[in-house]
Amino acid sequence: MTQLREILLVACSVLALTASVAHATGKRECADDYRRFCSEWGLETRGLQNCMRRHGDNLSNRCVKGLIQAGAVSQEEVDRRREQLGR
Repeated sequence: MTQLREILLVACSVLALTASVAHATGKRECADDYRRFCSEWGLETRGLQNCMRRHGDNLSNRCVKGLIQAGAVSQEEVDRRREQLGR
């Protein structure tokens, strides 16, 4: 049950990350990641959300920091995800 809870927390974190790509700060800080991983998708589309979710573990530190600053994801959520990945 604890593992399922952690997976759900990670999923929520990824959703928050993908939803915030459209936010000004997150968008600016994640532009390179968007071009690298998901440029075939339009902003604020389900395809982009799914793409960013698939690549969430590979987002640059700059992008993650921008998303934290934009309030799209908390530092605690990022720390939990990194710990789960062994980083």
